Amino acid sequence: MGEETFEQHKGCSVKTVAIAGATGGIGRALARAYAEDGVRLLLAGRRRDVLCDQKRLLEKQGASVEVDAFDMRDTEAVVRWCKKAVSLNATRVILAAGVSASVEPVLNGVGVAEYYLPETLTDLERELSVNAVGNVLACNEFVRELMKSCPNGVAGEQVQVALVASLAALTGLPGSPGYSASKATLRIYAEALRRLTLGRNIGVTVLFPGFIESDMSRRYQGAKPWLMSADEGAQKMKRAIEAGKSELAFPKILAFGISLLNLLPECLQPIFLKGFFFTVQPDQESKAGRR
Repeated sequence: MGEETFEQHKGCSVKTVAIAGATGGIGRALARAYAEDGVRLLLAGRRRDVLCDQKRLLEKQGASVEVDAFDMRDTEAVVRWCKKAVSLNATRVILAAGVSASVEPVLNGVGVAEYYLPETLTDLERELSVNAVGNVLACNEFVRELMKSCPNGVAGEQVQVALVASLAALTGLPGSPGYSASKATLRIYAEALRRLTLGRNIGVTVLFPGFIESDMSRRYQGAKPWLMSADEGAQKMKRAIEAGKSELAFPKILAFGISLLNLLPECLQPIFLKGFFFTVQPDQESKAGRR
């Protein structure tokens, strides 16, 4: 297909959905949720082998699939992918790349944590670089290229950009300060971008899932209340994106609890948060950074 504009593409029957972070649990589930006849998926992630496996499975569901393997910290690769998404007339762009780390326990003589140190510099830098900078940069570049190609606004179906944050964006989790900060960045960026693109037929959705079954959540050591399957979570997120919602926080009972927590005096908040404290087992990159 040539590089037609969105206005020229208005009558095309193929729906293009671009997903970054497509090798993670949430990204893979979102790809499954969108895979059907008449859908073209542009999938990006770090692990080429996982992307190729996904391509084979998703094409059996009827979708056509293109894959690109890169790290969200590779700015040039992110920019190329965003330009590709615009040139292929993506009407849904979902940015789900994410990594997680946690505080580091300081153990006493019998192996019990006496207190916790903040994340290591390596872990903190990676969380901010991927979760915040990488996703924001991708969102920024896609919308910028889209607006340049459609100076009078997008014709036809509204283009919806979605950022996958976390309930950790709504309150600071003491077990993972850097992760909370990186996800909170997405909310305020989306709010500003939504105001900037008002009236141009471009929507911005921020998703705040709770605990979702994934490789990441399996590394969590501690409470995981209302843990939800990745496919169930993906269906909720897809419905919010397709409805053009600005935000979706779920599960509702946990999101409501966090909203109440933020109303409590600061001295009482740790009592509530004890039930949600967890640490994260380091992944391979995190382990390498601690040597």
